[in-house]
Amino acid sequence: MRQLTVGMCWLTWPNANFVEMVELAARFDFPTISIGPGLVQDQLAAGDTPEMLRRRLADAGVRVAYIDAIVSGLPGLAPPTPPSDPQSCFEAAAMVEAPMVNAAHYKGVPVSFDDLAEGVGALCRDAARYGLTVGLEPIPRTGFPDLRETDRLARACGESNCGLLFDPTHWSRAGSTLADIEALEPGRIVGFQLCDITPSRPLDPAHGFFNRDLPGEGELPLWQVTKAVIANNPALTIELEVPSMELKAMSSEAAAARCRAAMDKWTGVAR
Repeated sequence: MRQLTVGMCWLTWPNANFVEMVELAARFDFPTISIGPGLVQDQLAAGDTPEMLRRRLADAGVRVAYIDAIVSGLPGLAPPTPPSDPQSCFEAAAMVEAPMVNAAHYKGVPVSFDDLAEGVGALCRDAARYGLTVGLEPIPRTGFPDLRETDRLARACGESNCGLLFDPTHWSRAGSTLADIEALEPGRIVGFQLCDITPSRPLDPAHGFFNRDLPGEGELPLWQVTKAVIANNPALTIELEVPSMELKAMSSEAAAARCRAAMDKWTGVAR
């Protein structure tokens, strides 16, 4: 497996704004970030222009891997609702030169496979006008329930810019296996939200949203999972997504230092 280079997802540092995300990612050696469209909109409201956003990123040597996430405007989801609607996410991606947007069927209601495939296809065609890839995120008990079904949906939509965004938490809770990752055609995984999890720990009222662990601090066979994901697509970027009450209670700088130490320990750099 190639040497791991890991970036940062915005939900891991929930107290950071756009400027802090960029500056802390650079200082703590996270070369990529994924950000919510709201962070982009907030920074524009604070007086930045799109050119200023790109300059901040370029000066820091940080790239935006994807915009996270489209969770309205698809069949079974709420009507398009900024900033989680497709258009807001596409525009945010264009402003910061992100190559991908994430889409999840989070809090959606059941719809037919064909209707969802048609909606995903339309989404991908719209994204293609911006030069964007769409990463569908499998989440149990949603319209994108697991790797196998989400890949079937991505193929059925008929658009070449549609792939899968992998999250070990959802993979574990869907009951998926390493074989499910290995069965995917090469290149189907287009994004990787790295985290660990302790399946034996009871879910919280938010269905475990704040119960993720930093790599090596949970119970998953995370090295094997990581190897399988990278084998599927050696070119993908990896971003650390660990929403947790521990990190949420910290300052953004303290959370960044905690993440850096955990990553160094897990990858063996500190040993």
